Amino acid sequence: MDLDELKKEMPDIFEKVKRDVEKTLYRHRAGLSLGLVEMGISGRGFIGGMFFSGGTMILMNSTALRVLLTKKEMNDEIVLAYVYHILLHEYIHSLGFLSERECRQYTDYVTKEIIPDDKHPARVMAARGIGAYFPDIIYAPPDYQMAKYLKIERVENFDKSSTTYYS
Repeated sequence: MDLDELKKEMPDIFEKVKRDVEKTLYRHRAGLSLGLVEMGISGRGFIGGMFFSGGTMILMNSTALRVLLTKKEMNDEIVLAYVYHILLHEYIHSLGFLSERECRQYTDYVTKEIIPDDKHPARVMAARGIGAYFPDIIYAPPDYQMAKYLKIERVENFDKSSTTYYS
């Protein structure tokens, strides 16, 4: 799988995230978009995604996605579970759970309720963090610096179920 193929999968993964949250937390939100941003990576880790309170866009680190997609250790199941995990976590933030600790707890709860297999990559990431799969594979050259101005690439047709009403 490459990044272009993955971008086509993201809207469907997000629809699953929304269904799963509705089923477990009885909450939903419409009108979100997804932007891919070169946030960079460092020897100490990386930010998988971000959501700003009051905003309508989830941001996902495309640098980390590209690195994950090039690693032989990362099969499609792990990459898709990673995307699910990041989107779930940021979607829960968008519902008003702004505390990182609380958001992690809800992410773990939803994942446990939806995915029965405790060895599934999404369950492992929710319980132990994304470092469970990426302890040493995400790194940057020693001279790497994050760009001063970030360009956001919008993922097309992202929140499909919120916009089909108008079609």
